[in-house]
Amino acid sequence: MKTLKMFFLVLLIWLQYSLWFGKNGVFDYIVVYKKVIIETKENIDLDIRNNQILLEIDRLNNDIKIKKKIF
Repeated sequence: MKTLKMFFLVLLIWLQYSLWFGKNGVFDYIVVYKKVIIETKENIDLDIRNNQILLEIDRLNNDIKIKKKIF
């Protein structure tokens, strides 16, 4: 019975180690999650910039059409 308890204790320790420090463990998840947050923010900033550029292009196209009508 003592051997069985020791086996389960060692198994529990090994599983906890794998969960926290192993490949794709909790620490890897935290690192990847932080990278995803940073990339998401960068994508939002780029979307805003792209929309500003599209608005500027539309404004310039409208100015050209108005000038053509005048002349």
